[in-house]
Amino acid sequence: MSYVLTLVRHAQAGYGRGDHSRPLTPAGIRQARELGALLVKEKVAVELILHSTAARAAQTAQQIGRAYPGAQLLAEDELYHCSPERLLRLVGEYGPAGGKAILVVGHEPIISMTAQLLAPADAGVPYGVSTATAIAFQVPGFSALSCGCGELTGIFHASLRQ
Repeated sequence: MSYVLTLVRHAQAGYGRGDHSRPLTPAGIRQARELGALLVKEKVAVELILHSTAARAAQTAQQIGRAYPGAQLLAEDELYHCSPERLLRLVGEYGPAGGKAILVVGHEPIISMTAQLLAPADAGVPYGVSTATAIAFQVPGFSALSCGCGELTGIFHASLRQ
C-alpha cells in the first residue's frame, strides 16, 4: 500500500510584527495558488494539509487547500520550530487523520532537511529550497517514517515572478 507525503516550504512572505505573524505578499498568495494547481496537475494526492501556525504557512496551506477542496487543514504549533525527526513523528501522530496523503507546510531549513532525511542518499534532494516548493515522496506508511524510507516522486516549484 502506497502513501504520499509532500513537504512544502511556505510561499513568499512579507514583514510583520514578529516572525510568527509575517503574512504572505501578494506574490506569495499567487505562488501558493499556483503550487496547489501544479500539484493537482501532477496528480499529487492530498487528503490532509498539516501546517505551521505561522501566518505565512497557514496562508500557504489555505491557498493550496483551494486546489484540494476535500482536504482537511490542521494547524500544528510545533511545526514552527521542530527538528526533522520531530516533523516525521508529528506526521505519524496525524497519520490516522491523513488517510493516505499528507501535505506538510513548514519552514526552511526543516523542510529540506526532512526531505534529505527521508530520501535515499543518491536521490538528489536539494538543501535550502526556495519559497513555494513542494517535495513529494511515496512512503510505506506514516507511523514509522525513517531515514531513507521515502521514494522521491517529484520536486515542484511555483513561479518566483512578482
